[in-house]
Amino acid sequence: MLRRAEAGDLPRIAALIAAHPMQLLGQDEGWLATQCAAPENRVMVWDRGGFAGFAVLELAYPQVVNLMNLAVTSPGRGEGRALIRAALDVAFRDMSAHRLFCDIAHDNEAALAAFAAAGLQREGTMRHCWLRAGIWEDCHAFAILRDEWTAAGG
Repeated sequence: MLRRAEAGDLPRIAALIAAHPMQLLGQDEGWLATQCAAPENRVMVWDRGGFAGFAVLELAYPQVVNLMNLAVTSPGRGEGRALIRAALDVAFRDMSAHRLFCDIAHDNEAALAAFAAAGLQREGTMRHCWLRAGIWEDCHAFAILRDEWTAAGG
């Protein structure tokens, strides 16, 4: 189940982010609290009988949602793909999105495969878009439109 994050969830989300600095944007509890307080955004918790992951959805433009960050506590079990599908549902159903986009580190093969499997299309490469461990890294831009999400059974 995907639910809105509460104040007590933020330390777990921040810890999961900190545990994966090579894949996730370095957002701290303060930034997460700001996102939770913004009514147009969603910080979501993947709850599978306990904390199992999170997704941060930010309204970037009217009806355009940026999936800022997403992670699960137990990768490799299909949870990431299920969380992506649930986050798409929130974006298109609850946030009335026309488009959802995200960027994925060029070397995060698991995320690249999971987002493609969820129906997002690769739109290109953003050169030197992320400073990671002191090195500018490329990211791949992915997106899905409402019509594509609907056609895929959303």
